[in-house]
Amino acid sequence: MYTTLKNSNTRITKEIIINKIHLFDGLFSLESIPYTINIEITASPDEPTNDPKDINITHSINFHKVNFLFDTILNESFLVGPKTSEQLLNLFSEFDNNVILSPDLGEASLGVMLHAKLTTITKDCFVGAVEVIDNRSKVCYTYYDDENNYDYLPSITEMIIEGQMAFHELPWWYRDDISTYDGSARDEEEYNHYIENHFEKVQEAVTEPLQELESKLREAMLGGASTTGEIIDLEDFKKKTWKPKII
Repeated sequence: MYTTLKNSNTRITKEIIINKIHLFDGLFSLESIPYTINIEITASPDEPTNDPKDINITHSINFHKVNFLFDTILNESFLVGPKTSEQLLNLFSEFDNNVILSPDLGEASLGVMLHAKLTTITKDCFVGAVEVIDNRSKVCYTYYDDENNYDYLPSITEMIIEGQMAFHELPWWYRDDISTYDGSARDEEEYNHYIENHFEKVQEAVTEPLQELESKLREAMLGGASTTGEIIDLEDFKKKTWKPKII
């Protein structure tokens, strides 16, 4: 296990495909775009510590969380906008692909959302620049926010269909889980039915993967200092992760 010191910077490069769903003149079209995403994360403990092992463990967990999010959740996802989200969600309900809800379909928005999500799911970590490169045109969109204000990102009410009731108080990029979508109900009856019958199950499904990943990694790294540590097959772990259908 390599040693990570405070303020150590790590650069992660991921190759993913995102399927944009466009709506023009009443017709939907799919555009599959290959992206290179570059992410900078820096070990930045909130509390002072002189133990490099603690920093190393946390930073390693953050590293694997970032990789897991891109490899298992974001890659091959469908990118949709608020106006078409409900119709497309029903259309894609039988697919295994994930659905990403975005304020628009632009690469600039994608960079901001990813930056906010990565900041949310990592601990004792500063997320630096997030670069979104369209591999077709080689155009690079870079987002950097040293104060994590995300003024550009809309509120939860702006992300859901107008007049409907949101199931969450915060958009998906501010929730510490693998969710990338914000569900809503048409009326109070539908809202209450979802909360009573589905909400807890879905929350457990979207929070468990990152929690289990952190638990297994922490156990393996702490145990490695004694005799034999557990070897974690991350590829096998990814295959077992269930991506819940949004009801």
